[in-house]
Amino acid sequence: MNRGIVQIPCIAVRKEPAEQSEMTSQLLFGELFEVLETQPGWLRVKNEYDGYEGWISRTGIGLLDEESLQKYRNYSSCIQPDSYLSLQRASGEERMLVPAGAVIYYEENIPLKVHCGDTYRVEKPCNNNETEISERILKTGRQFLNIPYLWGGKSTYGTDCSGLVQTVFKILGIALARDTSEQVKQGDPLNMLPEARTGDIMFFDNEEGEIVHVGILMEPGLVLHASGLVRIDPIDHQGIYSRELKRYTHKLRVIKRIF
Repeated sequence: MNRGIVQIPCIAVRKEPAEQSEMTSQLLFGELFEVLETQPGWLRVKNEYDGYEGWISRTGIGLLDEESLQKYRNYSSCIQPDSYLSLQRASGEERMLVPAGAVIYYEENIPLKVHCGDTYRVEKPCNNNETEISERILKTGRQFLNIPYLWGGKSTYGTDCSGLVQTVFKILGIALARDTSEQVKQGDPLNMLPEARTGDIMFFDNEEGEIVHVGILMEPGLVLHASGLVRIDPIDHQGIYSRELKRYTHKLRVIKRIF
């Protein structure tokens, strides 16, 4: 069995097979992965969604044979769009909160019954296609406001800047790479900030010219990004301006349009 699925809200993806090792990303509830290598208590895996590799604990996952894997591929699925979704285990009262960006599997025409290792009930069906895309960007992005910054995070339990951008666009059905250095290679470049619209991606560099930060344009002059926490700050042709610090904190380098 070289495939698996995440069965808890999120799992740390680490650089090395040790709890003390740096967390470089996360796997979210319902995400599928390929097993590349094993060690006692640990698996080196590749996320099926974005190809990101790293080590995860064996806790909170289920390994899948071909028959089980095909079952999940045959289910209907939805990317969970709300800050959190409460799942109640069908066999009892136990509940679990899964974050935005989780994958919800259900049988066609039975959207209130969720499958992921066990069977769960939900109070409302997963639906992330209600409105026009710019409105969905605003709604989805605002759900992350005040979520704490977490290096390697990509969920409403904690996120870094590239994880925030990837998960927002995942909910919209647009696949982006996991890291800022790869995200900047996607999309079509824009020449100037006045050309940008809601949902365009802003990239920022350091003094060495390396792309080190990313955010999403929400409305003219306002960018959503994760720095300390997820926040909306003013942006102009120079970059992000912090009202608290009364100075620019990130220098604008590249603007990309993804859709």
